[in-house]
Amino acid sequence: MLSVENLSVRYQLGRGMTGKPKLLTAVRDVSFTIGAGRTLGLVGESGSGKSSIGRAILRLAPVSEGRVLFDGQDIAAFGRRTPPSFNRDVQVVFQDPLSSLNPRQTIGVTLGQALTRHRPLSGAERHREIADSLDRVGLSGFHAQRYPHELSGGQRQRVAIARALATRPRLIVCDEPVSALDVSTQSQVINLLKELQRELGVSYLFIAHDLEVVRHMSDDIGVLYLGQLAESGPAERVYREPAHPYTQTLLASTLVADPALQSERSARRRELATDAELPSPLAPPPGCAFHPRCPRADDLCRTEGPVLLPVTGTSSGSLAACHHTGPVPVAAP
Repeated sequence: MLSVENLSVRYQLGRGMTGKPKLLTAVRDVSFTIGAGRTLGLVGESGSGKSSIGRAILRLAPVSEGRVLFDGQDIAAFGRRTPPSFNRDVQVVFQDPLSSLNPRQTIGVTLGQALTRHRPLSGAERHREIADSLDRVGLSGFHAQRYPHELSGGQRQRVAIARALATRPRLIVCDEPVSALDVSTQSQVINLLKELQRELGVSYLFIAHDLEVVRHMSDDIGVLYLGQLAESGPAERVYREPAHPYTQTLLASTLVADPALQSERSARRRELATDAELPSPLAPPPGCAFHPRCPRADDLCRTEGPVLLPVTGTSSGSLAACHHTGPVPVAAP
């Protein structure tokens, strides 16, 4: 349904002393696909390019190179005006629902606008759809009369999900949808998204920085580092046998409730730790972008950039951009 081919996203940050445009490459040569009813999780640190990929798919950020195909059609061919059919089929849930919901409108008016724009309905039908939308995300009908500031963070995020679903989309870009919520509310929202996927067959691009959350939500995972894919593959394989040192570091940094597993992960984190800081995306290092922070780095890593290749020892379609790939089991529940 969605195919991203060799996508690069660049932003202009003004001009240098010579007048030459100063460019930031937020995403570099990223490719992946999402099938109907499937979820791809993108995980990585802040500044890794996750949100820029989501915004490029939504036509909110420039596609500097490569292509984004939806149902086989290049979205760049739409020109300056996005067709209503694309806006209907591709929706988004942002990180902070308080800033993405109009504070001067009741929840009912917000949902009604989405319905009116994409699905012409009579007044009675619209009110019924609003009530059904709220019920679908676990909210009572009386919430339609309330304003965003009168709701909790979890309730506001449920409203944002209801608004995205109002157009009956086929793909929803979930941009850090649970990072601003407490742990118990995170679990509720993730379970809601999975239940809605089973019920409606909608696909997700799920963006987060927590590998544990992405693992529970996704069918496949892409691990981003400085705008490039470091590793990709089936969620359970990437989680249980990470091949790239960066993925191993992310997993070793994830907290778990089991003391024995946490102790093992802490030991693994100390083993992988280095004193190097995260490089600036304005001046990425030569060779492998991760080599300044990688305990395995050698001269080849410092001079030659790796490409995504099948991980040795697996037959699951997993790929890793590392000169020294190989699945390394990390303690996982």
